[in-house]
Amino acid sequence: MWILFATLYGVFSGFYAVYKKKAVEKSSTLFVLALSSSIGFLLVSWCAGEAFSTGLTDVLFVLLKSVVVSLAWLTGLIAFKYYYISSLQPISSIRVILSFVASVLIFNEKVYWWQFIGVGIIFITLIFLNLYDKKSYITQGVNSNSKKRYITAYLKGESKYSCYNLKADISKSFYIAIKEKHKLNKRVLAIALFVVSCVLHEVSGIMDKLILNNVEINQMQFWFMLFVSMILWIYLLGECLIKKKNVIKKSDWKNIFIYILPLFLIVGDRFLFTALRQPDVVVSGVSMLKQLATVVSVIYGGILFKEPKLKYKIIYLAIILCGIVLVVI
Repeated sequence: MWILFATLYGVFSGFYAVYKKKAVEKSSTLFVLALSSSIGFLLVSWCAGEAFSTGLTDVLFVLLKSVVVSLAWLTGLIAFKYYYISSLQPISSIRVILSFVASVLIFNEKVYWWQFIGVGIIFITLIFLNLYDKKSYITQGVNSNSKKRYITAYLKGESKYSCYNLKADISKSFYIAIKEKHKLNKRVLAIALFVVSCVLHEVSGIMDKLILNNVEINQMQFWFMLFVSMILWIYLLGECLIKKKNVIKKSDWKNIFIYILPLFLIVGDRFLFTALRQPDVVVSGVSMLKQLATVVSVIYGGILFKEPKLKYKIIYLAIILCGIVLVVI
């Protein structure tokens, strides 16, 4: 049964990632996370009676997990604001590698030679995806060679390259070059933040399994949603104090996607925690099925946001999924 529950989690998590990106188009990242988490807490508040019977050590462990997850959400959403979801989501495949290592070192699962081949396929494909994506992201055709072409044509006396046009073309070349360099820097920053987010999410996933050995699912969800919502509101208050103004707009409260997010989060986590509590669960197998979130978010998110070169990204994603299967079988 853990396979079914982990599969459902992957689907819900994929839609959750897409709608988070949609929500932050209209509202600040922190407000989206804080309000949606608070609504999520209200949805599980009926577990309060059972939750208060949790041991103090377990509650503190959930608090630590909440800090990790809140940082993972923040870095991930900032990355999505800077770059395409269909380009970033395949990078989350590194979580499979981290889970593979954790399953060996922490949960003592067996290792086979074909799993190392799978790890190699994932790494190599991610490298090629990054190179292809970089090439398609940067506008081609206007660079330093353009200036040489204009100057050469001008010195040869070609009439269509007047002094005025030459100056305008070179100025345009410099402007576009600066603009594209800025885009490239944002892309690199987005990838770096997303990698950090993936690592933090995988740390949280390992903590889930350890925590659920001692607490019930209702207890886990109650304390997690309480702590993560409190942490995010503290982050938001800090941002207001630093900027010395209220960063929340009236229109933010009307952002319908914020009210959709908690449903995907709560239901998805319920499926995940149920899977991890199964006696025959394979942690690395759960990690593989989590990657269904990548499939959903790349395809659905790519279509929803009309992102470029989607079919090529799906091809790379298919190769990555083949590597994932090798890692976890």
